[in-house]
Amino acid sequence: MKKILLSSIFTKIGELTDYKIHFARISGRDEPLDSYMADFADWKDWNRYSKKDEFNRNYIFSLINFYPERDTWLFGGIWKVISRDMKKVPYPYEVELEETYSEYIGRLKIKYEYKDRATRVKMEKHFSSMAVKEILEEPYSTFVFPGYKNIDVPFKTLESIMKKDVLEWKTALSIKGIYLITDTKTGKKYVGKADGEKGIWQRWSDYISNGHGGDVDLIKLVKSKGFEYVRQYFKFSLLEAITGWDENDIDDRESFWKRVLMSRLEKFGHNKN
Repeated sequence: MKKILLSSIFTKIGELTDYKIHFARISGRDEPLDSYMADFADWKDWNRYSKKDEFNRNYIFSLINFYPERDTWLFGGIWKVISRDMKKVPYPYEVELEETYSEYIGRLKIKYEYKDRATRVKMEKHFSSMAVKEILEEPYSTFVFPGYKNIDVPFKTLESIMKKDVLEWKTALSIKGIYLITDTKTGKKYVGKADGEKGIWQRWSDYISNGHGGDVDLIKLVKSKGFEYVRQYFKFSLLEAITGWDENDIDDRESFWKRVLMSRLEKFGHNKN
């Protein structure tokens, strides 16, 4: 099948030399896709950040690494650079979202293999080779349940899902299971089980409420570093979705994962038993 070039859609953007492409990829422990889904203001800040004057043109053509799919980028808007002051660390730019093509934000998936380390590059070197992969009916969001095998969600994203009481997630997570909480700053892990009537959904709601879910070591962590630390650095994964098992079987699987991930050792985890 002949590919549809991105240039066949974006025909009114003017001179390519007025743009830098922002290939936004994981930075430290943060994924731009997670920031975009959790809070659009957070995504805006990704386009204001630079240690050097790398957004040194009038416009930023922003692409979000769509990590669920290989060599895929989600269109993140065209941002106009209103002002720059490199003394303002870490956000030297003031930017404003352009209305042009804004209807494609979060909907347009772009196919392009990009492996270079640079993330802010000259648009004219890449634009002509980019292809349209898919245009979604609605903007991509966390509210689409990714399936049990693909749950890897930051605290703030899960918080947003639960505050909005998203039915698809609530229904899917109303099961028993073994879950993993990872502190992305330290790498330490906590393995837990959900064997109550409302399953994973209820158990994770406890963490969203107070940051620790009543777990001894996590209580200490919240007391020492605060709830905002948890919101910033915790992420949630599902190790096993369980149906039709009795309580002893669930306990055995919880112990298995604690052993595999060594989460009972203080160096690696927060489990105390």
